[in-house]
Amino acid sequence: MRALVLVAVALLAIVAPVRAQDELVLQGNQHYQDGDYAGAVQAYQAVLTAGFESTDLHYNLGNAYFKSGELGRAILEWERALTLRPGDPDAAANLELARSLTTDDVEPLPRFWLLSVISWWVDLLPRGPLIAAVAAAWLALTAGLAVRILAAGPAIRRGGGWLAIGGAAVSLVLGTNLAVRELGIGRPERAVILAEAVPVRSAPTDDDNVTLFEIHEGTRVRVDRRTDAWAEVVLDDGKVGWVPSEAMEDI
Repeated sequence: MRALVLVAVALLAIVAPVRAQDELVLQGNQHYQDGDYAGAVQAYQAVLTAGFESTDLHYNLGNAYFKSGELGRAILEWERALTLRPGDPDAAANLELARSLTTDDVEPLPRFWLLSVISWWVDLLPRGPLIAAVAAAWLALTAGLAVRILAAGPAIRRGGGWLAIGGAAVSLVLGTNLAVRELGIGRPERAVILAEAVPVRSAPTDDDNVTLFEIHEGTRVRVDRRTDAWAEVVLDDGKVGWVPSEAMEDI
């Protein structure tokens, strides 16, 4: 009986936060439908603060920020949605619209074809299906090895061997993909400018005499280096300079 009580308490500890999360999401959705976009932002942010996140949550939060007139934060949340689910059509469409409204018209440099292929491979599957596929491949590998070792008939053992080989191959390819994505190997650190306007300087200093140009809210940048209060950023068109770290937020 005591064991059953402990199990029930453990299940309650898992289910209660999930129910609270769902309730907050429903509240956010209702606020959004009622036109209370600030209330929607508050509810969605509370879910993120509690440690839960998803593509749909970032997408909805981006919509609420956009309706609230916070273009930079809307772009930031849609970028995060696409990080979790590459190629999501709704987030991609909203992001394209939002970028057309930003002040800076940044023309991206041509990308080396090999980098494009690697990026395509890494983002081939959404995170959930990718994890499921790796788990299924691992089970196939394990089952194939078990059949290969324990089965009596040679034909069955041969089939188990092929199953193990197939599972191993898929585990290697997709498992590497998952590891690269989860560890962020080779993925550049990116951020979105949230300040209305930011001077970009040739050195990490407040001296206006070393100002190179100005960037504005919603512009995406790559972060190459950081100091305590500054970050060296690279725009998609190749321009480089230093901006205050507080002017942006990491994707």
